[in-house]
Amino acid sequence: MNIPFSSTAPTKLYALLLKLRPLERGTLMPFSGELVHGAFLHWLQNAAPDVATWLHDGNKRRLFTCSSLQFPLPAQRMLEAERNNVHLPLDPEKTYTVRITLLLGELFPLFHDALTRFNPRETGAKKPLFMRIGKQLFTLEEVLIDNDTHAGWTGFTSLTTLVEKAQTLRLGKVEPLAMEFASLTAFNRSNQRSQVYGGHYARLPLPQYVFPGLVRRWQEFAPSELVHMVQRERIEQYIEDEGVVISDYDLKPHQVRFMQHVQPGFVGMCMYDLRGPDEAVTEEAPLTVRQQIWLLARLAFYCGIGYKTAMGMGQVRLI
Repeated sequence: MNIPFSSTAPTKLYALLLKLRPLERGTLMPFSGELVHGAFLHWLQNAAPDVATWLHDGNKRRLFTCSSLQFPLPAQRMLEAERNNVHLPLDPEKTYTVRITLLLGELFPLFHDALTRFNPRETGAKKPLFMRIGKQLFTLEEVLIDNDTHAGWTGFTSLTTLVEKAQTLRLGKVEPLAMEFASLTAFNRSNQRSQVYGGHYARLPLPQYVFPGLVRRWQEFAPSELVHMVQRERIEQYIEDEGVVISDYDLKPHQVRFMQHVQPGFVGMCMYDLRGPDEAVTEEAPLTVRQQIWLLARLAFYCGIGYKTAMGMGQVRLI
């Protein structure tokens, strides 16, 4: 299938929060990332069927992410409910949220159009139906996209802006970089040299798992004039030479229940030290290695980290 967008368009990034209210009382599994993923594709199917089909079937680049439905509950209670798969009550008097990120600027007007096309005739409710998550129905109350919200999970930027900011950085000899892994995160690992033991899910955010994966994401959707700003070989060598090390962490093993399987992983905070000195920049390498890693860490806010980011996993931000 042909890509329905211009490959030369500058890539813009969006992170939105949808504030939802259930139309009636019910219950929902505590981790609903794959259900929200399906609902998002349903929105696009109504607005632009070719795009939805391309994203679902023909595209492996994952140009969007979806969170699980977020309940208005303390974080610890949510973790316990997810780990034990305790279904949670939905109250029409309360507001719930879903986070959506878009990694291609052309998706934004299509998504905006989809937001206005929910059909109140599907139910007899007074409020119009916006989204169906599993068997539960929700109406849309508000969409947040500010760069300065107190929640810290919304925003918008472009790859060009991220590069320009990275070029202005003047980093100290040791530069800390703290990342919050807010939803279940895991790395789907396989040994390409040997299949004796099979694959596994890595449950620690080691630098060699986090940053090369983000390099691949950059290369997947950066326009041709920006691809060279991030250089895989230099980053991998920097990691191998222990230029980036873990200096602090507060991580916990965790698991969630998908529809057909239990998914292991972790949540928590990890602090990395990016250690200098920096090499000189050149025309072929306009960013130092540490500037590249800073760039990738900010990209992670939009694209997520690790496995199944389109289904609620790997939601991350800098702290």
